[in-house]
Amino acid sequence: MAEAKSLARLKAMRSLLKNEMEKSETFSLVLHKTGSKIEEINHKLLSLEADVKAERWTSSPFSDHIRHTIAPISAVLRVFSSVQELERSLLSSNGVLDYVSDVKRLGEVMKLLSSSCALALNWLEDTIEFLTENGMPEDHPCGLRFKTSIKLLQELQMTEAHAYLRGGILYTALKNLETEFKRILEEEEQVLSEANLRKLQAIIKRLTNCVPIYIKVRTTVIQKRFEIDYLKKTITEADNEGEIDQWRLDMEIAVKEIYEFESKLCYEVFKDVGEDVTLRCFGEIASDSGIISLLKFGSRISKCKKNPLKLLKLLDCFSTMDIIRVEFNRLFRGEQCSEIRRLTRELISNLVKGVCEIFWELPCQVELQRPNRPLLEGGIPRLVSVVTEYCNKLLGDKNKPILSKILEIDLGWKNEKYQEELLIGHIYNILREIALNLDAWSSSNKETSLSCIFMMNNHYHFSGLRETHLGKMMGESWLSAHEQYRDYYAAMYVKESWGNLLSLLTKKAQNVSRKRGRESIKRTLREFSKGFDEIYTKQSNWVVDDENLRWKICQAMVRTVVPRYKSYLQSYIMLLEEEDHSSDDGKHLYYTPKGLEMKLKTMFHKREETEKRYKDSYFVNKVVMDLGITQNSHLSLEAI
Repeated sequence: MAEAKSLARLKAMRSLLKNEMEKSETFSLVLHKTGSKIEEINHKLLSLEADVKAERWTSSPFSDHIRHTIAPISAVLRVFSSVQELERSLLSSNGVLDYVSDVKRLGEVMKLLSSSCALALNWLEDTIEFLTENGMPEDHPCGLRFKTSIKLLQELQMTEAHAYLRGGILYTALKNLETEFKRILEEEEQVLSEANLRKLQAIIKRLTNCVPIYIKVRTTVIQKRFEIDYLKKTITEADNEGEIDQWRLDMEIAVKEIYEFESKLCYEVFKDVGEDVTLRCFGEIASDSGIISLLKFGSRISKCKKNPLKLLKLLDCFSTMDIIRVEFNRLFRGEQCSEIRRLTRELISNLVKGVCEIFWELPCQVELQRPNRPLLEGGIPRLVSVVTEYCNKLLGDKNKPILSKILEIDLGWKNEKYQEELLIGHIYNILREIALNLDAWSSSNKETSLSCIFMMNNHYHFSGLRETHLGKMMGESWLSAHEQYRDYYAAMYVKESWGNLLSLLTKKAQNVSRKRGRESIKRTLREFSKGFDEIYTKQSNWVVDDENLRWKICQAMVRTVVPRYKSYLQSYIMLLEEEDHSSDDGKHLYYTPKGLEMKLKTMFHKREETEKRYKDSYFVNKVVMDLGITQNSHLSLEAI
């Protein structure tokens, strides 16, 4: 990669040097051509001066008038000599500053040459007129010489005009300066070189068209940095979160880096020209280079489909505009930036309206989900987790100040006063709608035990928000109330699920024959085991996602069921042991207390997790193999 860049740089340098050599050769030809012409004129003028000074004119009656023409013609020759010297100096100039200085001096000397020629022509014309009026014949040698000199001076007087025509020496020199001016401007992107700044300022003093050149070049430089595909997308397409984040980054870079640098560059380059020129240059560059496209894309974002997730992105966009607000207002002033300011106001207005429209509709959006009853497995509906997390984000340190500012702006436009209670109250309304949804979904379920698990899970979810922004806003009493409801529904679940099953264990085997007693106990154990299996199977897919809550509810079931079951077995252990001795096969279908406890602890786990951990916890035979109790072993108190 580095070698490719180096090769590209070498090729660019070679191309630049080739162009400069071609320009130098052209310039040299122009100088040579102009020099030959001027040498010819110079030779003729020297001949005229020699003739005027010749002794043969001293005896002429017109000698005094003839001598009057010597001074202006001599001045023309001296000035012309300076022109020749500067032309040679221009060809051998070292560096841009020397070149600019030589161009300046050459232009000034050529202007002086033109005025000197004009003065000399006036003298010659006046002298010829005077001599003619005073009897000098038309074919007088002096008069003929003067007329020839007039033609030469008139031609020499056009030197300045010809120098500025295409192919002329000053035309070529100014074109070279223009090329150098463009090259420097194309290089300047992030760092303002002091050397280049001096060059630009020097060139500006010589170029009359530097302002439009500057605007065009700098506009092109910035446009290349804004050749971004997403800026060309339509409104319906401007909905990609990654592109919105990229827009925010580009907007901040544009204002804080690109246009900040551009403003400084304009000021430094044109500070000696005037502030009006600086503002005009920067305004036209900004308007044509990309900031307008960024602002329009921002407006497209604000007009896209409204949904709660878009609210967070709109807050981010407003935050970006708020971060760059001071720099933006400082940079984009002046008449040329009026369209930029108009689009910015439109963008801010759209962002504020978009945020408020979504925010005030949030409770209604939650309410609209009420008929969409989720699949009840006892867990927390996605709507609940999403909305609570969403509210936490709105109340976070990043979003709450921005949301408050937007609400304040919106209410200010309506001549209403913003108070923080409005924001807090609206969040409370959202939570109230969630609670109403939960009540509706719970009451619509015919399975009371499942409804209890469902409400227990959701109240636990809300009670767990204590360290969050939402929990802190709602307060300790609100959190404590959810904890109480959590415990209430947990107890209600245990009662509803296991109450009827445990009532089987209240049957007594007393006051009956020993044989009938044993049959009653076996029947009770079979009914208990069957009932337990039915409950376990039905509730095996119910969900308690939180591990701590799952452990607590399982412990509550163990404390409620196992002691009653163990006590029942202990009451009739002797009858069961006799049955084992008298039975031919000794096979009965019931649980040990330990097996029952282990199975209860597997409830509300994911099915695959349950099978992995406790695949041996249910026993078809009357004993647990991993406890060391076999089919032929007696069920003793130690085993229980």
